[in-house]
Amino acid sequence: MTSSSSHPRIAGTRLLRLGAAALLAATLGACVSSPGSGKNDPLPVKSRQEALDWAEQLTAHLSQVAGIQINDEPAQQVFTSCVGRNGESATDGRFTLDFAVHSNVPNAGHNEVVRKVREVLTNEGLKITDYQEAPPTKATAILTARHPNSQYVVDVSSTAGDDRMVLGITTPCLMPPSGSPSSAPTATS
Repeated sequence: MTSSSSHPRIAGTRLLRLGAAALLAATLGACVSSPGSGKNDPLPVKSRQEALDWAEQLTAHLSQVAGIQINDEPAQQVFTSCVGRNGESATDGRFTLDFAVHSNVPNAGHNEVVRKVREVLTNEGLKITDYQEAPPTKATAILTARHPNSQYVVDVSSTAGDDRMVLGITTPCLMPPSGSPSSAPTATS
């Protein structure tokens, strides 16, 4: 029998993966207050700040898993009112958040990034809804995944500029906590 201390690199890698999986599991479930199964289930309750903090934590974790660093430029964050299938809207402050950060990644590394993130998200139970690796001549890697219970979406993809990737999170419709101000949706970038 071989002890884990005789293979410190392998043991360290396993511990890192276990720690990353535990952190991701904790943050992935953080978006929902209770998973529902029907259109009339109550919406998950989160303040705008809680949704923003959660999206920041998740994109930071995904960048760590992918081995990339988020750029210093400001995150793109857009809060919008929820709109129903037939264009209906409510006045109770419900909202969605589209959140994105960028990373400088050499074009040759885009496929490796989407592969690493796909592995982690798949292991955590997300459904991959779109996946494309970049051909050698173009940076067009794409990964889109959806959480089966809370329905938030993760997007990791090449951007229009060379040597850049975007990590994005789109929340489902969220309800602000009762008693919180229901200010008009804001867009910041």
